[in-house]
Amino acid sequence: MQHRPQRQLPHRSASASKAKQRYPSHHDKFFHLPTTIALNDPFLRRLYSVVSLVLDDHPYPSTREEFSRRTHEIERNVRELHLTSNQMKFLQRLVAETGITLVDLWQGSHIIVRDNGFLYDTWSHSPTALPRFSSHYRQVPLQQYGIYFRDHQLLFGKTALDGSTWFQMEAHGFDPNDIYNDPDLAVYHGQDFLKYRLHGMNVGPFGFSPHTETMSPIIRQYKPMKLVQNRKHRVSHYLQ
Repeated sequence: MQHRPQRQLPHRSASASKAKQRYPSHHDKFFHLPTTIALNDPFLRRLYSVVSLVLDDHPYPSTREEFSRRTHEIERNVRELHLTSNQMKFLQRLVAETGITLVDLWQGSHIIVRDNGFLYDTWSHSPTALPRFSSHYRQVPLQQYGIYFRDHQLLFGKTALDGSTWFQMEAHGFDPNDIYNDPDLAVYHGQDFLKYRLHGMNVGPFGFSPHTETMSPIIRQYKPMKLVQNRKHRVSHYLQ
């Protein structure tokens, strides 16, 4: 699936204010509905501003050249996050043991790792793993978790009680309990959800991905690095 960038939004000049406005797509028309609520409610007004944000998002690369260019851009973006050394070690080991690319990680691809739940069991014991709930795998009665990387969050769970670990990096993690501490989270996550609904793609920190839970998820075999004998040390080695 390829991302189809939207055309520029129409500019409405004062001289043409009374003329019937033409919309380049039904998506733009939706966001220009002249509803009183949309115009006067600060929350919805910020939520509707997602249109301008969509125009700036990066599509999933479709050629080897684009993939290489996006990889370099994402490497720069990650450096600018100024992650801790433990966070960088976690991500480096994650990439090494699952074989995923930086593009798939940071553009939010849905990843399933055939590991019999090993990564879930390991990550969920980390003190940085926060209980989460999401719309993913609702039929699985198992706690999901999120690990923050600055404003972004690695959401993870299992495909079944005895299944594989799945994860995806979200542009903005969300839990209703967090709204009390940061009300803007509802707006940011709402914008991401609208982008997903508009494009049918996951929304990662640095772009879109067509690899969703229900549409061509990426499946990888878990290939562990040299195991540490002490399990407690192995957990802390992943992320303290």
